[in-house]
Amino acid sequence: MKIDWRQAEARDAEILSTDGDSCTVLLGAGGGGISLPQIKGTEERYLTGDVEVLEEHSTAMMFRCFLPGQEKENLFMRFGILPQFKTRICLDLDLLDNRTIFTNRTPGTLKLVVHGQRTQREEVERFELGMDEMFHDVKVRFENFTMSDTMPEEFPVPSKKLVDEFGQWLGKEWPGKIHSREELKEKYQALEGKAEYPFPEWNVWGGDKTRKLKEGTGFFSTCKTPDGRWHLTDPEGCDYFSLGPCGTRAGEWGRIDSFENCCEWLPEEDAQYAEFFEEGSRRRTAYMPVDHYRMANFSGMNLKKIYGDDWKEKWEEISCHILMNNGINSQGNFPGIAVNNGRSKMAYVRELPDFPVTDTLIFRDFPDVLSPEYEEKSRIYAEKLEEWKHDPWLIGYFLRNEPEFNFVENLAIADEVLRNPAQTFCRKGLIAFLKERYVTIEALNQAWKTDFGSFAALEGPVADCSARYPGSRKDIREFSGKLITEYIRVPSVACRKVDPNHLNLGLRWSKAYNADMMKGWEYFDVFSINCYDFDPTRDMDFVKNAGVDLPILLGEYHCGALDRGLTATGLKGVANQEERGVMWRYFVEKVAAHPYGVAAHWFQYNDQFCLGRYDGENYQIGMVDVCMQPYPELMDAVYETSKVLYQVKNGEKQPCGRKPQPIPMIGY
Repeated sequence: MKIDWRQAEARDAEILSTDGDSCTVLLGAGGGGISLPQIKGTEERYLTGDVEVLEEHSTAMMFRCFLPGQEKENLFMRFGILPQFKTRICLDLDLLDNRTIFTNRTPGTLKLVVHGQRTQREEVERFELGMDEMFHDVKVRFENFTMSDTMPEEFPVPSKKLVDEFGQWLGKEWPGKIHSREELKEKYQALEGKAEYPFPEWNVWGGDKTRKLKEGTGFFSTCKTPDGRWHLTDPEGCDYFSLGPCGTRAGEWGRIDSFENCCEWLPEEDAQYAEFFEEGSRRRTAYMPVDHYRMANFSGMNLKKIYGDDWKEKWEEISCHILMNNGINSQGNFPGIAVNNGRSKMAYVRELPDFPVTDTLIFRDFPDVLSPEYEEKSRIYAEKLEEWKHDPWLIGYFLRNEPEFNFVENLAIADEVLRNPAQTFCRKGLIAFLKERYVTIEALNQAWKTDFGSFAALEGPVADCSARYPGSRKDIREFSGKLITEYIRVPSVACRKVDPNHLNLGLRWSKAYNADMMKGWEYFDVFSINCYDFDPTRDMDFVKNAGVDLPILLGEYHCGALDRGLTATGLKGVANQEERGVMWRYFVEKVAAHPYGVAAHWFQYNDQFCLGRYDGENYQIGMVDVCMQPYPELMDAVYETSKVLYQVKNGEKQPCGRKPQPIPMIGY
């Protein structure tokens, strides 16, 4: 079925021109959109068409699904589109069942995510194509939209040069942009030098040697002082606040498949650059289809141009100099600077790979945690700690990163156990829990206001149990908490048996807003959350007020601006580079001032590739750019915060009170 744009209806938008095949629209800054009434009542699976953003920056486009009477969408797909680059999109309406947050990229597109609540397509009153909130109105052209049961065979990608030989965006100029190899060499050489902390009270670990809190264990540890403050301690027992970027790797790999003609220089056939190209297949999560990719690392190629075969050693030297000399004492998740190799200068955290997944999943990536399979796979998973357990520079390990089931707000995982038709161990455990509590089905029916004939009725799928039967909510929530506890307990116990030396840093929850996800904390040493807010206090207080009595590590935060080389800000946007520095100071010092705050890890060290990393993120979020040039406004703020870090941590100085000037994010 062809979409006739003459039937489109504008909301916070102005239709500038339209015919049956196309529509040019000015989308309002508040997040305007165009309703597509023809989709309602259809059964075809895919909405496909061409989108062109007629601006100088990327745009976070939105496909929204509204139920009757809703002012806010029940579910949305958010996807990134490069500027002035006609891109074919394909939206899978089967994903309204909320089975996934992520999808594989199609040629030319950036990242696509699905957020919201499970939605029945036939109940949707309005489908709308538009954009997320923006700092100005945005002109967009839509063309050739159809509904179909098959994905398009072709995704045309314009043959337009977007990236220069250094991996920089061609479309604009900015302070610090590199224009020649000679200039690149000069800039690199200016960054060479000895790496050392600039504060005399800091010891070799980056701890405060004037604040010894306990006897050293030879490894990083934790300590709660009589004033109620949680601390990390370094191997010598000194106060330690972990501060640094994630992803301290030699450059950021970016997708080039479908973008080959968009790059001015791509030496895939040159043997001396072979190590900077990669081709392969991967499955992002167990429930997603396999994705084939081709990637390149422009940062690495830049270093090789100047330093030849010594590029990796020089990268390490320059990175340590940039970070340590500005008061960075840690590497966040995904570390890459001299880890576990006897040459470490900076402490680090890491994620243990291949979190245990069962053959049958409950919902998204949540495994059948009561099964013997989960216990056995946890034992195998924990064995990976064996080679790391003696490294004193390892602060601790994350069990995994951002469990995907937690992206569904207010999720009760026991609801998903009942909805899933599989005869899982979790289902058997829930039925046993209810039998023990109620003894008879009549007692359960009276409490739940249901009419099940027997407990065996719960062996079949029960959709939306706690919503349909409000009387069940207390039991569903309680058992959900038990399942989350097992999700944590089983691998944590297995890891502790292998490695008693290092801290279990938890799961890096994507958000702290569901009390169920606070369960099982007693199996961690540190509770970790990622927080894409300007002020982390609300999320930290949620954890603390949920009864978690542990140090809190902020595993990710960032912001970006559009006054340098990339076309998207990331998950928080600010007006300019100076405001990125303001955000660093405000966020980190808020963490340090919180009585439970012990770590803040910026995401990430490198800017992302301007055409998108593996999944399509193309954010200006680095401490350094693709040519490894530090952002001076940000690094100045890093130094100023680190200078007072331990005084703020111990209540001797107030945290920086200046708030950053925000703009709506361009992120996906």
